[in-house]
Amino acid sequence: MAGFRNLINWPTRVTWAKGRPDSAPAATDIPAMPSPRRFSVQLSPVSLTYDQLMLAVCMALLGVGLLMTQSADARIGHVVHDSFVRLFLNAEAVHAVLAMALLVFLWRLDYRRFIGRSLTRSAPAALVVISLICLALVLTRLGTDINGAKRWLMLRIGSHALSFEPSELAKWSLVLFISAYAVHRGEQIRNFWKGFVPLMVVVGATSALILKEDFGTAALVAGIAVLLMLMCGCRWWHIAMLLPPALVVLYFAVWHVPYRRERLLIFMHPHLDPKGAGYNPIQSLLSFASGGFWGRGLGDGIQKMGYLPEDNTDFIFSLIAEELGFFGCMMVIVLYLTLLFSGWQAGRRSRDLFGKLIAFGCTAMIGLQAAMNIAVVTVTVPTKGIALPLISSGGTGWILTAGAIGLVMSVERVNRLESSSHKPTESSVHRPPLGLNLAEKEPAGAGAS
Repeated sequence: MAGFRNLINWPTRVTWAKGRPDSAPAATDIPAMPSPRRFSVQLSPVSLTYDQLMLAVCMALLGVGLLMTQSADARIGHVVHDSFVRLFLNAEAVHAVLAMALLVFLWRLDYRRFIGRSLTRSAPAALVVISLICLALVLTRLGTDINGAKRWLMLRIGSHALSFEPSELAKWSLVLFISAYAVHRGEQIRNFWKGFVPLMVVVGATSALILKEDFGTAALVAGIAVLLMLMCGCRWWHIAMLLPPALVVLYFAVWHVPYRRERLLIFMHPHLDPKGAGYNPIQSLLSFASGGFWGRGLGDGIQKMGYLPEDNTDFIFSLIAEELGFFGCMMVIVLYLTLLFSGWQAGRRSRDLFGKLIAFGCTAMIGLQAAMNIAVVTVTVPTKGIALPLISSGGTGWILTAGAIGLVMSVERVNRLESSSHKPTESSVHRPPLGLNLAEKEPAGAGAS
């Protein structure tokens, strides 16, 4: 074992060590055989910054999403002869490319440009106004009803239709707006009428418009907004005043809406109504049970053949469990945890409040949304339509979520570069040569002056 440990040195690179010369002299007419050289294994660890790690994780999640949405669409139907071409030339592939393009663009952009010289003239304020207008248009005839939910605006160009989900824009715009609001108002945010109330008007209006058709997203946006307001410096008793009206809204939004009340009552015992409110939870649990540890295999799922509803959107994690098994589920969860850790580190290392709030808000939004989706498909909470970030099919969600990750990456990149520029370089620091003892070179009597 001692000899084996001498052969393996950690951690740099792979080298070949020179062999020892033979003790006996070689014959002059016969060339000496070279002695065997020892093989030394040395590993060189891969060094990634947090923004580069987020880039790799985002690409991996989009790859899983692209792969699983294609698998979900491989149902019984007509035979597609150009399936290989359609694998790369389809709506999901285009959305993935646009998502990565926006991520890289915002990554290379200085995030502090979004602060603006004043709050009213900043980009976050403009995005919030646009999102509020779009959310209001959804409630009119311009809104499109898909699968019983009216959440989209549809733009038709000839025979093609482009859909847009304003709630996705609203949740990221609100994170940017609260972050910019905290910077521009400063200590004034602790004042009830001048700081807290104007901010609550924007948060309340956005949450109310989303709540009309999407309770899960409204609860997600309101929860992240409250956390950001606490980070901004809002007083605890100001936030506590929101609890009674929030409970009233929760009561009327859930208990007085028949299908939401039915989901709440049946999710603990879905087998009592297997063809009604309990159908989705039962089929989701069957997907997990049939997948096992390794899964049935990619593309070999049975539940997607008309049994599992919304298998490419809300319940795509169930499809992952059936085809990729427990191993595939844990792989996805590890990717999300890595993304959350990198985003948290980016916010912790940021030296300004705006960067900290952006990193925390975007990271918490993605993490909480992923946790809510996984909780729904595992029947831990009542059924609610909420997408799995960067995996569930949806062009608006993929593009804007990738853009939010790009902003967090910009926070990490800008602060890392500025921190390194303030550090003294090796060339500017005088270092004595190796083996030189400065005490020996001092002239006699130098220390007695």
